[in-house]
Amino acid sequence: MSKWQCVECGYFFDGAKPPDSCPGCHSHCTYTDVTCYRPECGGPPNPDPMVMGLITQRIGLVAPLRPSHQGKTQEGVSVEKVTKAALFQGLSEVEIDKVLSIGQVKVYNSGDVVFKEGDEAVHIYVVEEGKLAVQNAEKQTVYTATVGDVLGWSTLMLPYKRTASAIAEGKARVIILDEAKIHDFCEQYPPIGYKITRTVGRMIAVRMRTAKAMSSDMVYG
Repeated sequence: MSKWQCVECGYFFDGAKPPDSCPGCHSHCTYTDVTCYRPECGGPPNPDPMVMGLITQRIGLVAPLRPSHQGKTQEGVSVEKVTKAALFQGLSEVEIDKVLSIGQVKVYNSGDVVFKEGDEAVHIYVVEEGKLAVQNAEKQTVYTATVGDVLGWSTLMLPYKRTASAIAEGKARVIILDEAKIHDFCEQYPPIGYKITRTVGRMIAVRMRTAKAMSSDMVYG
């Protein structure tokens, strides 16, 4: 089966042919065949780290494919990049509004810390207005979350720790969803809970594919 990578967001996946809409950024993207055709990277069962590296470097998303060798990685930061539409995929606008209604709206001013790396992950953040700078341990901005972006969705899975910090860039309005309230909500509305659980399962699969690429890169690159 061929390996494909989106040249817009860096997401990669297996398939006979790429879909019309990218599973990673949910846009109509251009894809590159990143299947390994060289003995150096193990042949077609594997992706080609050389080709994937060229794509991710060009679009500035090296982190999901190449781990840092300084004790910390940016992998956790990169896989946190999810939109509201992606997290609540399959839900109607009414259902999404119902989920968001259990959240608390908070306004941050420029420079305010939304959460810190290493904090216990008990909240999910949905950006309604403004921007949040996602920073690594060296205080470098590795991603800027804008309207519709979701941060901290891994609150729903182990290890329940923040892998980065988020700082408000100017005034920002954010919906904060408490993990315990989400669980209670899903028990109260099982059909909605099922759809959310299914989507999170797909996101875990993306993490596994990313980890596979990272391993291939380390072994064969």
